This record gives sequence, structure tokens and C-alpha cells, in this order.
Amino acid sequence: MDAFPQQISIFFNMDTFSFLAVEFNRKLARTRWKRPSLTTTLLVYLTVTSALVTIACGEQRFVQQPQNVTVKHGESVTLPCKIADRRGAVQWTKDGFGLGTDKDLLGFSRYRMNVDDAAGVYNLHIQPVLVEDDARYQCQVGGAEGERHLKSATATLTVHFPPTDSPDQVYLDTGSPMEATSGSPVRITCEAGLSAPASEIKWYMNGKEGVDGGKVNTTKTPQLNSILVAVKSRLDLTPEKKHHQANISCEVRHKALETPIVRNVVMSVKYPPEPSITVDSAKIQEKDDVMFKCKAEANPPTLRYRWEVNGVAVVGDHTAHYLMPRVDRSSNGAKVACIAANDIGTNRAEHTLSVQYAPRFKTEPEDQDADNGKNLTLTCNVDGNPPPEIVWLHEEGKKVINLGSRMTFTVTSETVGTYHCRAAVTGFPEESRSMRVYMRGAPMVVDTAEQFGMEGDDVKVECVVEGMPRPDRVEWAKGRRPLDTNSSRYTALTEAVRGGLKATLVVRDAEEADFGEYNCTARNKYGTHTGVIFLKRQQSLPLVTTLVAIIGGIVFLVVVVVVIVLFKKKGRTYKDPGLEKNSMRSSDLSSTHDSVLKVETRTATGSDLSPSEEEDYSSHDDWDERRRVRCETPSAAQRPAALLRRGLLRYCLPAKGPPQQQHQRGGYIKYYSRDYDPPAAPASLLQQELHLHHESGRRRGAQQRGPALFCRLRKPLPEGAEQDGHPGALRQQRRAGYRDRGECHSRHSQVCSSPERHSHTS
Repeated sequence: MDAFPQQISIFFNMDTFSFLAVEFNRKLARTRWKRPSLTTTLLVYLTVTSALVTIACGEQRFVQQPQNVTVKHGESVTLPCKIADRRGAVQWTKDGFGLGTDKDLLGFSRYRMNVDDAAGVYNLHIQPVLVEDDARYQCQVGGAEGERHLKSATATLTVHFPPTDSPDQVYLDTGSPMEATSGSPVRITCEAGLSAPASEIKWYMNGKEGVDGGKVNTTKTPQLNSILVAVKSRLDLTPEKKHHQANISCEVRHKALETPIVRNVVMSVKYPPEPSITVDSAKIQEKDDVMFKCKAEANPPTLRYRWEVNGVAVVGDHTAHYLMPRVDRSSNGAKVACIAANDIGTNRAEHTLSVQYAPRFKTEPEDQDADNGKNLTLTCNVDGNPPPEIVWLHEEGKKVINLGSRMTFTVTSETVGTYHCRAAVTGFPEESRSMRVYMRGAPMVVDTAEQFGMEGDDVKVECVVEGMPRPDRVEWAKGRRPLDTNSSRYTALTEAVRGGLKATLVVRDAEEADFGEYNCTARNKYGTHTGVIFLKRQQSLPLVTTLVAIIGGIVFLVVVVVVIVLFKKKGRTYKDPGLEKNSMRSSDLSSTHDSVLKVETRTATGSDLSPSEEEDYSSHDDWDERRRVRCETPSAAQRPAALLRRGLLRYCLPAKGPPQQQHQRGGYIKYYSRDYDPPAAPASLLQQELHLHHESGRRRGAQQRGPALFCRLRKPLPEGAEQDGHPGALRQQRRAGYRDRGECHSRHSQVCSSPERHSHTS
């Protein structure tokens, strides 16, 4: 029964083959190719027929073959092998070495062949997978009678063996923190243990891949007779400030690791200071004080500072601050350097000082001249900071005709004249200079007014010439007669002035014939011009008149000086009587013992108070002739009764002449001894006396004024004196006191002297 279907299949296949062969022959016939021979056709038929017969008979073949696979160390793996119509024995080979046909694979305890004959399955199972299992595997089927030997495709089993995360397998060769010195190279080594395949090592600095300035060198060392490889990576680095406190990490990666293995080290780098300079003000002007501050970071942090200006060391104690007082424009662009040092090294920082200052002309502009039609360039060389803005103006115009320090134009009659160059810097006053532009041509002698000189003196004749270029020479002539300026009598002088020349002819010991007409002729390469100058004789003053005027002036000055000196001396002691009178009327008695009373006297006859005798109040106990006291008029509230009660009323001697020894009619003043208390007078009587005295003084004021009296009050009257006694008591006391009065001496004011100094009979 089994053979019948196979026969049907064979015949079906042969019919198909015949059909294909016929179609193939037809196609060949339609082509240009040469028709194959009968032998070739028979060979093709036989080959195809043999293959079809083999298929129909069920020859052994692979249905599933092993493929490449990767396994982590310690895991398990199964290599598939499925065979159809197997006839021969099945076995696995490892790197060409047969493992055996027994399904337990004796001698290989971790190997086993999972067999299912019905399904044709002959899989190789390995558990656990070790490094040595990393090899090439193949499934083979042995040949039987009429059967050929079968070999599957070779499958590679790759075993991954990751490095072990342990201090002895992955490590750095240095501890943390790692001490280093800036500028001294160091090497950090990261080593990863055995692995398969080889591990990969990467370096990081502060979490960022790569190390600034570092160079990495990695080597791989395979283990003998093993796929395991040891990896070592070296980081060569020259430490700097940026590496201080940096976290240097070594990261080991492997295909079998889910997360890399990391080892790190923190660097502690000793480095020299790296200073930087700051200025306390962003805008510095002339006369400002500038404070520089030097900031530096270093390890160790103990620093020493030094300052330099334009390469010259600053003398004195140095700190992190430096004060440059009152800078000026010469300090602009100065190089201020801060040199900071520690035990590791020294570094410097520089700051270029920028001083703002007003514009200033480096060179003063000069007048220029050129031929008509030629180009001329004017230059304004101005210094300023910030760079000044320069504008140009022509003549009196206000329109800016050019910008910048240079201006070029063509010289014509319209472009000659005065040019103004103005330079401005923001925040400072504007600076301006002017220059003139001349067109070259023949000189011209400027019209000169008449000139004068004195006979017998050296006389100068001046001639002003305008024009550029300046004259090559100037010739002088007296009338039509040329003058020899090299002689002893004549000397020719020249002086360059703006826009021309000033020529001077000096005539020595001028005579009468030297006065008159002179010709001044100026020459240059463009032409000649002559001007006429008239020299006139000047009349001189007589010698006697001159001497008298000089002497008179000296005498006048001496007189003026003497008058001024005398006036000043007299003014020190002179007092105006009118001022004394006004002072008497407005003053007030304010002291009970040292108050004074000023009384104005008048010269007249028939009065009880003699106009020639001044009333005197004085103390014979303590009177000093050198001491003067002004007597002030008492106020209305104090006079007259209060004055008598307080002993403030006294009279003084006249200021004129020596004291009178004989008694005169009227004006007697009673002098009271020290221990005598006079009888009191009624207040009304005292008021009448004072009123009478003042009224009499007013009537005589227009005729004659007596000098002011200055007295010192001596002794107060007893209480109630103004109430006791009869109305005539006061007058009798005054008369008696006048006989006993002291003398008064003064040049311009009354001074009452004590009776003890001038004794006389009452």
C-alpha cells in the first residue's frame, strides 16, 4: 500500500519533468542559440530523474539546523538539530571534536542530547554554560546503506563572562583624595579583571565623559589558553587649578553587565594663584583716585602680593589693594600688574588703565600755503579719551564742512581763509584751534601810518609785509637812494609774523637828514612790492621841565604819605563832642556803684552852674588818671530822687585849662568827705536843678559847646537824703563841693582827679 502512492508520485513527477523538458526545448528553438546536442539532453534527463527518484524513496535530511547563539556565563543553552528520514547515527561535535552518539554524552557532565526519534529531534543542551563552552558546534548524521553522511551548519556558541564587581577585580591604583601639584604629571590606572569578551573602560570628570588635558592609554591582556581578557586603562594628566576637587571616575562596561562598574577618586591639587584685577570705578577721569583690587584663588591660600606699574615695582607694603592717587592723562594706558605668590608658584595679572580726559592738541596747528589749484591737507593732532570727535568750519560759518582729524581740499580764492578745528569729548569742554590758508603769490607791503622818532636817538622804521611765501629779502631806500643795511648806521631786522613778515630798519643816532620818506621793497619768487613810509621828527621836552616834573611827583607822594600817617595817629584819640552828647541822651544807668553820668556844659555867665567849670563825679580813693569813665544820662525812671538816694549824682571839673583856685560866680559843687552824709534835698528841688541845667544847655547850644565830661561816681547817698533838709541844701552842698573839688585833666575829654592828688583849701 505504501508503494503505490510513491509510484503515483513518481509518475506525476516524471510527467511534470517531461512537460518542462518540452517547454525548455521550445524556448531554445525560438532563440538564436545553438540547439543542444542529444547527449546533453540525455544527461539532464538522467540527473533530474535520479533526484526525483531519491526524493520519492525518502533520503535522510536536516529539517532544523543549529544557529549562532550568545549565552551569559552560568546560564543554560540548547542547540537545535532536527532530522527527517534519519538512517544513520546522530552526534554533536565541538570545534570538530565528536561528543558521542549516546544521548547522555558520557564524559561531558554538563552536556546532554535531548532525543525524540519520532519527531527527529536531536538537540544539544548545556547547563550551566561555562567559559570553556565558547566554541563552534555541529550536528552530524552518519551514513547508512545507500545513504550519505550529513553535516549541519556550524553554530558558534559565544559565552559572555563579565568582570566581577569587587575591589580586587575592578579598582584604581590610587586612594582618594589624591594629592597632586599643579604642573607635575600624574598617572591614574583603572584595572578591570578577567572578562570575555574584553571589558571597555571610560574616564569621566565630574560626571562628564573625558578628562580635560588627560591622555588615555588602554591595554588588553588575554589569559593563556582562555578567552578571558584583563583590561588596564591609564590616565596621564598634568594637574591644573581646574582639576582641584574634581571627581575623576573610571567606568567599566561589559555586554553582560546591566549597569557599569564605577570607581572614582577626588583630586586635591596644590596650585599657584591665578590673580585677576578689578577697578572700583568703571569711569575714571583726571584727578580721580583709583583703587585696584587683586583677587586670587590658590591652594594653599596664603598669598603674598606685589604691584607694578609699567614694569616698575611699587614701593611700600603690599596688600590685595593698591591706590593710585590723582591719575592724569599720562596714566592712560598704564599697565598695572598684580603679582601674587604662594609656596607653589607665582602668577601675575595685568590691567590696562583707561583715564578719560579732555581733548588737547598734541601739536599746535600751523598756517599753510599752496599754489592756486593745488590740493592741501590740514591736520588736527588732538589727543583725548575717549577719542575726540573733530569737526571743521571755515571762516565765520557755522556749517560743518568736514569730519575727522584730516581735511583735504583744493586751494582757490574761495577756499583760502581761516579754518577752525574743534575737538570734543563727552563730559569735557570743547577745544578749538584756528589756522589760516594762504594762496601763494607776490608779497604786499601793508599801508603804514606816519612813524616818529627823536633826533639823536636810535630810530626804528617798521614795514609789515603780507603774503606767502614770505619775502626772500627786504630792501630799504631813503627816497630813491638805496641804503646799505650792513653799515654801522643802518641795521635791517626781520621777524616772521602770521601771514607774512615784519621788517625793521634801525637808524642809529638819527640826524635831521634821516627824517623823511623811506621805501620798503619786499621780493619773493612770485613778485615784488614797494611801500612808502614817512618818518617824522618828534619834539622832545626840555630836560629842566622833565626833572621838575619828576621831583614834584616825588614830593607830592611824600606829603600824601605824611598826611595819612598823621591822620591815623590823630584818629586814635579824637572823639567827636557831638557824638558824646548824643551818647549822653540815649544811655542808661545800669550799675549802682560804677555807673557814670555824662553832663554837657556850656560857657555862660550868671548861672548857678558855671559854664566854664565842668561838673565832676570822682572818687579820691581809687581814681586813676589814666582811666576814663563815660558819664551817662540816667533814664526817667532813675532820676532825680533815685540818683541822690543811691549816691550817683556828681559833677566834674571843666576840661579846659588847669584847675581854678579862685572861686567863680555860680557853678559851685559841694565836695563831701568820705565820712560825711549830706542832708537830703527834696526830690522836686533836684528835678528843678536838672531841668534848669538842661534848658540852659539847649539855649547856649547854638553859641558854644563844651566838651563832654567823663566822671566816675564815688559814694552813694544815704537813704532818705532826698527827703531831709531844706530846699536850698542841695545848692549849698554843691557850692561847698565846688570849693573842695578835685582837678580835671584831659586833652579832648574831662577826667576828674581826686582831691587827694590836688590839695587846696575849701
